[in-house]
Amino acid sequence: MKANPPLLRHAKAAFTLMEMMLVLAIIALLIAIGAVTLGEVDENAKFTAAEAQMSTIRTMIVQYKTLNRTLPPSLEALVTPPGNARVKRKLMKEEGIMDPWNNKYMYRSPGKDGTAYDIYSVGPDKKEGSEDDVVSR
Repeated sequence: MKANPPLLRHAKAAFTLMEMMLVLAIIALLIAIGAVTLGEVDENAKFTAAEAQMSTIRTMIVQYKTLNRTLPPSLEALVTPPGNARVKRKLMKEEGIMDPWNNKYMYRSPGKDGTAYDIYSVGPDKKEGSEDDVVSR
């Protein structure tokens, strides 16, 4: 049996530059697709978190009303009770009234549609009245 010279054996076992570039391009494409998908999942999670946090705020508003016989004048009253509150007890931490985009939740009393109050987040664009607003029902 005739042995291949060392130079030829080495050349056959190596990848070409074109093959390496193709593999790197495929890997970069897969990473880009994964990053976009994870970004969408993260944003959807923030909307879900905002809805859950607003539910907690609603519970604290009911507790404030039970203790003080009136709705809070603002969400800050849940964090630092005003001087005219009957029961001066902190019901939430400051970060409890912040949405996932680091804005304070909006509170309106009386509410828009005849409700006692509204709680909502302006969403990631930080503009009230846009389609990305999160409204608690």
